[in-house]
Amino acid sequence: MEKDTIIHIITRLEPGGSTQNTIASCEFQSKYSRVILIAGIGFKPKDALSDNIKLISLSSLSRELCLFKDIKAFKEIYAVISKYKPKIVHTHTSKAGILGRWAAAFYNWKNNSQKTIIIHTPHGHVFYGYFGIIKTFIFKQVEIFTAKLTDYFIALTEGEKKESVSFGIGDENKWSVIHSGIKFNSNFYSNPKTDFDFKEDEIIIGAVARLEHVKGIEYFVKAAGEIIKKALPKKIKFLVVGDGELRNELIKLSNDKGLKYKIIFTGFQEDVYKCMAAMDIYIQPSLNEAMGRTIIQAQYMKLPIIASKVCGIVNLVQDGKTGFLIKPKDYKALANAAEILIMDENKRHQMGENAKKFISEKDYTGYTRYSEESMNIQLRDLYSKL
Repeated sequence: MEKDTIIHIITRLEPGGSTQNTIASCEFQSKYSRVILIAGIGFKPKDALSDNIKLISLSSLSRELCLFKDIKAFKEIYAVISKYKPKIVHTHTSKAGILGRWAAAFYNWKNNSQKTIIIHTPHGHVFYGYFGIIKTFIFKQVEIFTAKLTDYFIALTEGEKKESVSFGIGDENKWSVIHSGIKFNSNFYSNPKTDFDFKEDEIIIGAVARLEHVKGIEYFVKAAGEIIKKALPKKIKFLVVGDGELRNELIKLSNDKGLKYKIIFTGFQEDVYKCMAAMDIYIQPSLNEAMGRTIIQAQYMKLPIIASKVCGIVNLVQDGKTGFLIKPKDYKALANAAEILIMDENKRHQMGENAKKFISEKDYTGYTRYSEESMNIQLRDLYSKL
């Protein structure tokens, strides 16, 4: 019996949650379906793709707007859909979501008797925190129009779903919430602080993110400057894990704030759990975040969280119990929240224990609700229903 075909489309394979989410879905679905992954040219995660998945790389599919390349990408995606006649086309992220859904809709228009189901996972919206007013308005109108071509949407959190619907993206009854599945690490790290040349008695405040504007790491650096100015009776250091276009700018900012010997920028790290094992407090200062996988990972490592009160983050952090939620861009509030945790070791530990307990709760699948296993079972059930 011939297997059904599922086509996933993502703008780029790059270090980040959307890529990890998509690849994990493809791997699981390849056990019972023929899976094709269409992606732009870019980063390929180490040992990520098995031979069961057919990867089609398109140089025309890129994040930047370019009419010639976008038309070419549309034609190439349509050609793949026409060749393999999938039961489901599942698009991911904004650019691939637009081109992929239009290509699938065009295929359905030309093949009325053999239609494909069109599913879209935005992995967060771009309606604030990313672009200027004009570009945001254009993206919003395109997304509203493209939503009419979409059979079903998947949000990573209830917060993302509510905000997307409020911006006019699809009807609420077309949305499901399925968390981005995370592979939890059971490794034990014996000397995590000394691995980064920290002293055991130093309190380490850290963040893990792509160094891009929307992740708000500049406010982490500014908060670090405020914390140092408080001259607290504790030894404090800072750790920023990740890379991106703002790396040099952030290093300069940290130097300007007198943090040259207080803050370490590690660049991209394969094992974020090892980095988190060295931390005592975790900060996520994002301006917009559909979910925030690193928040879940930090809670798994029993870290108290200080995070921006935006989009999906509000569903991950129990304010006052597992951490503190702060108004975005308010670096002084970040510093004040950090001061509470720096000075109260018992509160740090209790919030960390609460955090681990919170993310370890199981859902109807029998797995912890933020796990890859739960995500994949929920996707399978949704596909079957549709």
